[in-house]
Amino acid sequence: MANDDRIEIVWDGLEEMLGLLDGFEDEFFRHLKNELTQYGLLVEEGARALAPRDTGDLEQSIHFDAAKRVGDRVIVEGGTNMEYALKRHEAPYSSGTHDKHDNGALFPNYYVNGRGKRTRSKSTWRGFQAGRKYLSNAVTATEEEFEQAIARALEKTLGGV
Repeated sequence: MANDDRIEIVWDGLEEMLGLLDGFEDEFFRHLKNELTQYGLLVEEGARALAPRDTGDLEQSIHFDAAKRVGDRVIVEGGTNMEYALKRHEAPYSSGTHDKHDNGALFPNYYVNGRGKRTRSKSTWRGFQAGRKYLSNAVTATEEEFEQAIARALEKTLGGV
């Protein structure tokens, strides 16, 4: 017996719609991995630009891997495996002017407030000076690009680009 007090809405094509969504997650993660791999390369560029420079070894050792999916997460790993990299990243700046001693040579007034002459001579990168917190500062300087990468991955998935 029909009830006149109700409205019935029937969505024809629901099965077809569910079929279109099948694989959506895999496609989204594929786009997200591509976007975050590119983002990781940008952070690598920034970290190298912001790393302290003495011999250049630290800058050259910074590397970011391609993004990878781990369960329901996408991870981009990067950094350096040099022993003193963490110390250079985290150590507080010393104040004042100090000499540098290298293989018996003396370089007077080489360090100023914790930055060596070669580090001070580097250009800024996105408003940040080279020196401590080079990895953290590279991430901070690229926050907008991170948000854009996520948005592009979603747009590509939804738009089929």
